[in-house]
This record gives sequence, structure tokens and C-alpha cells, in this order.
Amino acid sequence: MKLTYRIILIIAVAFLFGIFFWALFSPKQEISDRIYKTLKEQEKRADLAFKDVTFEEVVAGEKYWQLKANSATVNKSTEIATLKDAKGTFYKQGKAVLRFLSPAALWDMKEKEILLDNPIGYDVKLDNKISSLIKNLKKSPFSVFNLPKTYKKSLGYWFQANNLSWKLSNQKLLCTGGIVLNKGEISGYAERLEGDVALERIMLQGAPKIIISPAGSAPITLEAEEFEVISSQDIILARGNPKIFWEDAQISAKDLTYDQGKNVLQLKQAVKIDFQDIKAWGNTATYLTETGKIILEGRAKAYQGDNKLTGEKVSVSLKEKKISVLGKGKVVITEEELK
Repeated sequence: MKLTYRIILIIAVAFLFGIFFWALFSPKQEISDRIYKTLKEQEKRADLAFKDVTFEEVVAGEKYWQLKANSATVNKSTEIATLKDAKGTFYKQGKAVLRFLSPAALWDMKEKEILLDNPIGYDVKLDNKISSLIKNLKKSPFSVFNLPKTYKKSLGYWFQANNLSWKLSNQKLLCTGGIVLNKGEISGYAERLEGDVALERIMLQGAPKIIISPAGSAPITLEAEEFEVISSQDIILARGNPKIFWEDAQISAKDLTYDQGKNVLQLKQAVKIDFQDIKAWGNTATYLTETGKIILEGRAKAYQGDNKLTGEKVSVSLKEKKISVLGKGKVVITEEELK
């Protein structure tokens, strides 16, 4: 195993352990704190108490969610309902898309907000399979979201979160804390996850990282200020100073997209590659993650030592540590290279 590959693995392991200990020993999340504090207060202040109750939110004839609980209390003055052993459904455009189970929940009627503690959520397509999934679940310090690698060829998503909230104002789910998102060969890490109730568009924020693990190759790490995972299209968009790392190579651009269906990273505007003695530039680039080749286009040029290439297209092979020109171009080779 190459020394650089070992270094990458050590860094990756250290990063994962850092997230683990942060998630394990960080203070309890605000959402859970608020739920259990309110549950305790409601024991003394509740105006109404229910058994086997159902609540739902319907606005202008459109249903947004439904909550069922073994027991619940309602405080009229604060307009807050607390629920124990809750289960429910979120709807998108009137259609059920997400089921969930939660040991404790809070409904803020004034703010039109739902808070869930330690929920397990899943695509309605998994109704017949969720029992077996839950049976094998192990408690994790992270909030783990599992998305299908291929959206159109899978039964759907499911997750085990430390907390979850939803607001009518933006109709978005929010989870905070140590986030892990799995989607085929992709693993995402962040401190904040926000998405629609069908988890078709997800934002990862708070020091987010995306790690792509191609078969037979060192992992590829993506960094940016935020990532948008468009699950319905199997695409990931990086926003804000995106960078790519592979072994000791660093690639930067102003715009970065990962097409998971094609295993391709697309880079646009001011693309730059810095890898050992290789320096390369171009207006755009296509990074073939399975082969480790990057094809630069638009005023493309590359340097390897004293050797210089310019052309319509320039190829950089990270695995082979070589540069080459594709199509029309100019090659300058030093005398030492010819010996």
C-alpha cells in the first residue's frame, strides 16, 4: 500500500473519530431539551389530556402531517401539545411520503411547528419492510440518513435521527448535530441537515464533507461551504469554494457537480489541479472517478516538471501520474525526458 494512501486513510479515520466523540459528548440537542422540558411542565399545567389521540394540520384543504400518540396533553394558554409514543405521516402535495416513529413529540400550534425526539423515519414505500429494518437497528451517536444509490430503482430512504423538526413556514425538515448521510458509494458528514419531507432535495451545512469511495481506489473527498443532495436526480451540487482531494492531489474550481449515475465530477470556471509535480489548468474539467482521469477543456494546459502541454483538451491521470494532450495541441518535452 502506498504511503500517501495510508496517510489518507489515517486522516479519514481521525476525521470520523473526531465526529464520533463530538457527537457522543456534545450537549444534548436543543430540540430534545425543549421536548422533555415541556413534557415535564405539561404534567402540572395541561388543560386537556388524551389517550389514543390523533392530531393533524390542514391548511386551505391541504393536509401537511398527521400525528397519533398513546397519550397527549394540551395547554390552551401556550398552545402546545406534547405526545408520548408518537407515530405519524408527513404529506407532500396531499400525498403521504414519510412515516415516522418517535418516543416523544411536541406540536407548537402557535408557531406551527413539530419537534420529534429520536425519530425513526422511512419512505412510505418501505411500509412492509420497516419492521425488519428497525429490528436490526443499533443505537448510534449520529443521526444517520440512508438514501438509495439510484432513486428510480430503489424502494426508498430511511433514517434514525437524534432530533427532527418541521415548520409550516418553509415545509422543511431540520436535523442538527452529528449528521451522516449514506447514498451508495457516497458518505456525507455535516452538523446540519435540511430537506423536504420526501428527502428529494437535502442541504448539508456546517463543515460538510462528501466522501466518494470508488471501487479499487483511494477515497475522493469533497469540501465546500454547503452541499445540496438532489436525491431525485442522483446529483450533488457543491456551493462555496468547492475543493476535491485525492491522496495528495488538490483540485479546485468555482462550480462543482457530482453525477452519481455517471460516476463523474463536473468542474467549471478556473479549474486548477495541483498534484506532486503536476500543475494543470482549464476552464472546465470532467473527473472520471472510477479511472482517476481528469479531462481539462478551454485554454487547457498542464506542466509536469519542465514538460508543458497546451491544447483543446488535456488529460491528467492521477493514478498513473501522467499528463497527455487530446486532439490538437502543443507539447514541449525537455531533453532529459528524451534520454
